[in-house]
Amino acid sequence: MEKGIKYFNGIINSYSEKVGLLLESLPYIKEYFNCIVVVKVGGAMMEDEVMLKSVLEDLVLMKYVGIKVVLVHGGGKQISRLMQERGIKPRFVDGLRVTDEKVIEIVKMVLVGEVNSKVVSFLNRHGRIAIGISGNDAGFINCKKKKYVKSGQNIDLGFVGEIKSIDSSFVFGILEDGFMPVIATLGVDDEGDVYNINADTCASEIAIALGAEKLISLTDVDGIMRMVDGRKKLVSAISKQMCMKMISTGEIDKGMIPKVVACIDALAGGVGRTHILNGNKEHSVLAEIFTDKGIGTMIIKEDL
Repeated sequence: MEKGIKYFNGIINSYSEKVGLLLESLPYIKEYFNCIVVVKVGGAMMEDEVMLKSVLEDLVLMKYVGIKVVLVHGGGKQISRLMQERGIKPRFVDGLRVTDEKVIEIVKMVLVGEVNSKVVSFLNRHGRIAIGISGNDAGFINCKKKKYVKSGQNIDLGFVGEIKSIDSSFVFGILEDGFMPVIATLGVDDEGDVYNINADTCASEIAIALGAEKLISLTDVDGIMRMVDGRKKLVSAISKQMCMKMISTGEIDKGMIPKVVACIDALAGGVGRTHILNGNKEHSVLAEIFTDKGIGTMIIKEDL
């Protein structure tokens, strides 16, 4: 073959399909340009390098087409693993981790030192685009000790926090400087004590504080499922009123409840739309935002 020249050996059909997908995404790129989208990623996803890479690549692309992405992450599985390595048995009350002085130190170590730095390092392979922070930085997530009552008894959860306020100007400053905030879900009280905060709740409150257009919660299931004609079917869109009904009937249960409640709270706080997606499906975030059909479950304010 002659030097300095390269001949085309691709497939025209494949090229046309790719162009079609780009054209399909154009209206959505215009719609969400310069809008804030909050994405919550759970700790389970951090365990799978392939899936995590897929999710983070989606967020990089979103940023480069002009969407202001805010990533909020937990790290429950990693926290439990390090606790067990140190001979501490994880304890939960209705899904809330009991967090004493030893455990909160592990939580800080994992969320900030392990998970946050890992995510930021990957994102910054694509340019100087991400800054890792936690609610403890500049005290931008102010919280108080969470009071929890079960069967009439006060349960001491330790350093588990309930958000009082969020300094949105701190996050807006990072966005305006052109960076993607990667937020570890810690908060600080008026005395300077650090607390662990539920990641779903934290993402919802951040979305409200920032006036986000979308809140996307990534999990390990396809979305809200419902029995139809004897088999489970994915609910593609649902109103917040119907969500509350399904929670009361037990159709939405277990780990899906806090995710759905977080979405409902976000809608009540002014967030435009909320979504629950399977983050283990390759490029699910891009499919939701930039295609006609979308993927997962969209929760909206009004009745359908």
